[in-house]
Amino acid sequence: MSDSELLSKDKIESICRNVPDIEPMEQLRLKVKKRTKTFILTSIIIAAVLISALILLKPDSRAPGLAVASVFALILGLLIFYFVAVSPVLSKLKTKFKENIIKYYISSILPGSHYEPEKYHNLSEYYESLLFMIDVDRHSGENYVKGVFDKTELSFSFMHTEYKQVEHTKNGQKVTWHTIFKGVFLCADSNKNFKGKTIILPDTAEKYLGGFGKWLQRHSGNTVGELVYMENVKFEKEFVVYSTDPVEARYLITPKIQEQIFHIKNLLKKDLRLSFVNNRVFIAISRDDIFKLNTSLSFKNPETLRYYMKDIIELLTLIHLLDLNIRIWGR
Repeated sequence: MSDSELLSKDKIESICRNVPDIEPMEQLRLKVKKRTKTFILTSIIIAAVLISALILLKPDSRAPGLAVASVFALILGLLIFYFVAVSPVLSKLKTKFKENIIKYYISSILPGSHYEPEKYHNLSEYYESLLFMIDVDRHSGENYVKGVFDKTELSFSFMHTEYKQVEHTKNGQKVTWHTIFKGVFLCADSNKNFKGKTIILPDTAEKYLGGFGKWLQRHSGNTVGELVYMENVKFEKEFVVYSTDPVEARYLITPKIQEQIFHIKNLLKKDLRLSFVNNRVFIAISRDDIFKLNTSLSFKNPETLRYYMKDIIELLTLIHLLDLNIRIWGR
């Protein structure tokens, strides 16, 4: 689906044309780029000088203190340089980028919405979705958006959840952190009352184990409800559906919706999970970031301004493809 199917070309051009404070942001971007370049060049030169000096001086291998101290001093000096010269300017640019571009785009595309750069979905909604059946030990996130797209109330944010693994060794405890989910977490009004809980997950077992994988899924008990088979063969190969109400699940996930979910998966090329719980649709899309600033792109280039709109368009396209805004499940 092209952007124009959600927003007219004139609308997109109008939004991009009226981004506030482009010149100050561009000057700040150039400053960040210059200081980053200086930092990299300085690091390379100092490292080259240090390595050459150590080779020429040939410090006694039995007393490697000089080499260790030199490397430590180099790393410490570069860190101080970065946090004094580069980090504050970059932080200021990121703040202005989110305020002047992302917030402006969201308010222009979703009138009446609100955007909180430092906020993200709370764990109660994350757990409510039933998409990840692992307890969270650590979580973070950003870029919370809440608004209405056509007639559909929605919210989305970037989230990163992790669980902790503790291993007891002869030297004490070893703690390892593992990612459960990292990506965009989205909630939307389903526009229909339903009693059951239905979950759509990536079908990795079917992909790698075939029929035996299906048998394992049916007898796993690591999710909610029972395994439900769908009509669409392509959908079945990519996804597995569990539901506490199989009849309702087939009513919710119609052949058309199956086709659209399969299309969305191919469109995003990311791990995709959906659930229908408590009269809401929850969607989790695995990805590394959202609304990411690229300091190599000039704010004065119209292509750059269109580029920064793609994340919002992509998420609204997903809602559009699922027909949530058409209210086919009208209450």
